[in-house]
Amino acid sequence: MELNESMPIYPTRFFPISHIHVPNPDFSANTSSLGNEAAFDEAGEQDMNYEGKLKRMISNRESARRSRMRKKKQIEELQYQVDQLHSTNRQLSEKLIQLLEGNQQILQENAQLKERVSSLQIIHADLITPLRIEGDVTVNTNGNQLTAEDSTTP
Repeated sequence: MELNESMPIYPTRFFPISHIHVPNPDFSANTSSLGNEAAFDEAGEQDMNYEGKLKRMISNRESARRSRMRKKKQIEELQYQVDQLHSTNRQLSEKLIQLLEGNQQILQENAQLKERVSSLQIIHADLITPLRIEGDVTVNTNGNQLTAEDSTTP
């Protein structure tokens, strides 16, 4: 394959060749120096345009790489937050279960105590009723002791 000026020269990934100028094989000695200068200026301008495009391409790739790195870091931070929230949620769920179990125990204990109070009130009423029927009796309750005194006795 022959190279000439009409064929564009593209850099490969490994060999950027923006600075290489391929001479035209049809070049003759009869060409004026002005024509050579114009061709050289045009080639230089193309090189500059190509270099600008290459710089933009490299800059864009670097910008894309930085953007991917930022996105990766954000995802890692969000994943860390998700893990922390799962851990907190698990701890709160366990605490809630403990509190509900404790509450249930307290409710059962409260129900038992209410039953005990009710049965003691019945016993108390049963003890006081016969004393009231017999007559004028004063009932003293000292702590857990129940005593009855006849008010007619001197």
